[in-house]
Amino acid sequence: MNGIKDTRNWQVSIITPGVAVEGIEDIAQCVYTILTTVKGSDPLRADFGSDPHKYIDKPMNEVQPILTYEVSEALGKWEKRIVVKKVRLTSNAIGACALLIDASVVASVAQIAITINV
Repeated sequence: MNGIKDTRNWQVSIITPGVAVEGIEDIAQCVYTILTTVKGSDPLRADFGSDPHKYIDKPMNEVQPILTYEVSEALGKWEKRIVVKKVRLTSNAIGACALLIDASVVASVAQIAITINV
């Protein structure tokens, strides 16, 4: 199979319309879509997405385990190409928070690190 490209998983970039993303970039974009889609907002898949927005104004030490669970469950259900290894919540001096997700790509030695601002 030399020279044959795997075209099963690709999509149009949400950052640069007209450009296709595939491979790790496709997975990262799917993770972003899953974690930023509010459950119930997709009429054809009512349970698609996740609800990290529910915890925005809560203390970080209280929401870390809840967000870890929420992210792991959503990605375990909707993104079968990765296995989540670790989820961390970080914040900067002005209070902006980000989810840091470490995962491994299924059937590969590839590791992926994704940052989602919440």
